[in-house]
Amino acid sequence: MSNRQRREASGQPAPAPTSSVMWRGKRFTLPAPEDYPLEAIEAEEEGRTLKALRLILGEDQYLTFRELAKTTGDADDFSKAIMRELGRGNR
Repeated sequence: MSNRQRREASGQPAPAPTSSVMWRGKRFTLPAPEDYPLEAIEAEEEGRTLKALRLILGEDQYLTFRELAKTTGDADDFSKAIMRELGRGNR
């Protein structure tokens, strides 16, 4: 019996899918888009991209990101890496 079959038989919900992205030698784990905090979506709509990123990554991962990212170009590169990963999951 597979894990999926066990979950279905026991009525347990499936774990939310997550993605991860490697960037500059560090692995960042991303929640499933449906698990993003609403505050992150609002921040993105207000043009507060780094605030949205902080909310999605969580404080620990965001601090790791900030240790590695020093310029807007770094932030753009990181965003592109995330979008590549999310795009792969949407195919």
